[in-house]
Formats: sequence, C-alpha cells, structure tokens
Amino acid sequence: MLQSSLYPFAVRLIGFSPEETAVIEADFDKRNRRGGYGYFRLPEDNLQDPDLFLANADESKALVALSYLGPSEVRPALLVGTPDIASPYPYVPRPIQRPDLLNALDLLIEKRADALSRLEASDVVTVPERRRRDRLDRDSSDRTDYLRMRRPPLDGGVLIVDRNTVFSDYVAGLLARRNVSVDWADNEFEAIDACRQQKISVVMINTATPKVDSYRLCETIKTQIAERATVIFLVGQSFIYDQARARGAGCDGFLNKPLNNNHLISVLKKFLPQLN
Repeated sequence: MLQSSLYPFAVRLIGFSPEETAVIEADFDKRNRRGGYGYFRLPEDNLQDPDLFLANADESKALVALSYLGPSEVRPALLVGTPDIASPYPYVPRPIQRPDLLNALDLLIEKRADALSRLEASDVVTVPERRRRDRLDRDSSDRTDYLRMRRPPLDGGVLIVDRNTVFSDYVAGLLARRNVSVDWADNEFEAIDACRQQKISVVMINTATPKVDSYRLCETIKTQIAERATVIFLVGQSFIYDQARARGAGCDGFLNKPLNNNHLISVLKKFLPQLN
C-alpha cells in the first residue's frame, strides 16, 4: 500500500459545479474513513502540487485548462463524463458512482507509483505545476492580454514573516547552497521596510503571527512596494482563508501548516528562477 488514509493524495478538481464538488468530497471522506488510498480535494488557491487531476469532461473550458496543465504519468488525469472528442485520459461515465470513481483513481495512483519508481531509478527530475489560474479562454481572448499577465518571476530573495526565526532559519539552510537570501520579520513595519530595502521575490506570511494583518500586509506590499513579488499565506487549521479577500489583496495562494519539505521546495521552485 502506497499511502494510508492518514496521508491522502491531493486531487485538483477542474470544471465542477459546487454541488458536484461536494459529492466528490463526500466520496473522498467516506473512503478516507475506511482506509486504503486516501484522497482530498486541493483548494483552488492552495499552492501545493496535486498528485493527480480530476476534470469535468462535459466542460470544454475544463478540458482546455487540463491540456495546459500537462498531465503526465507522475501527475495523471481522470475525466468524469464521456468526452465528445478523442482524449488521451481515462474516464468514468456519469452519473458519478463512488466505487467507479475511486477504483479509477486507485488505478492511476498505482500507475503513478510505477512511473515515479522509474524516474527515481533514472535520476530524472519532475517539473512542478506552475499555473494556478486558468488561462484566458483560447477562443475569445486576445493573446496580448495573456502576454501582459504572464511575467517572469523576480530574481530576488525570500522574506518570512513569523513570530520567531525557527522557520526562516530552516528555509535559509535549505537555500544556502543556491545563494538565495532569506530574511525574517516579526511585524508589518519590518516586513515593509525589508521589501523596500532589498529585492524580494517571495514573501511568506505566517497568518498566526501576532499583531500582523496578513491581508493588509499583502495588499501594502503588492500595491505600494513590489507588485511582482509573490505573497504566500502559511495557514493553520484555525485560520479561515477568505479567497475573495486574499485575491483582492493580491495574495498568490496559501500553504497549509505544517509544511511538507517536498511541497515547500516545489512551491519555491515555481517562484525562484535560481532554484531551477
């Protein structure tokens, strides 16, 4: 058994209605309580890389988004519904039947494990998912609009806003050999000053930091100092991530605490070109 329900696989859902998403999540919860391979829906703004994709075959925009994300053997895709055109991805028909859905996911996970074993044996490095928002619709959008939105990441350092230096010291150790600077601040004033004094590519804000309004700090950084800097919230179970407010402030997404080392490195690679 690859993983138990204690360590479920992350599934990125694409193109489902809220009602159908709730049904799929309920199916995941039932499986997780029974044991075996576990699954959970990766929230839209969560920057963790998914283990696999689940897409609505009845939504053309979902299929377009899936094609841009580039599923592979190590990050496979499953369709729900019968696609109108030939597709390289397996599918389960509608209406969704929990055994069919979970059995199909289990099969993909087994194949994924074989692919990962081959990659590890050959020392091949996989490429992390980089896109967190859907591309503009390919039929109705001007390409110049997308090009204006697509900007290369800054070649700067990392700023961690936290109550103490434990996490920043850890990240500094991970990045020391790559010559990426890691700075620390425990309040909004010092964080803003650090962004003004030096080139910062990534700001990671622990939302549990005392007397720090994560949304306000993010908005200040994005609108007044470094628009192109990436701002990531580090959230615990007690923090309720307000997607609308976060996006309004310019937040690029969040990661759940405690952080898995592999997930952390994978996310940093997305925004720090010197790590690739």
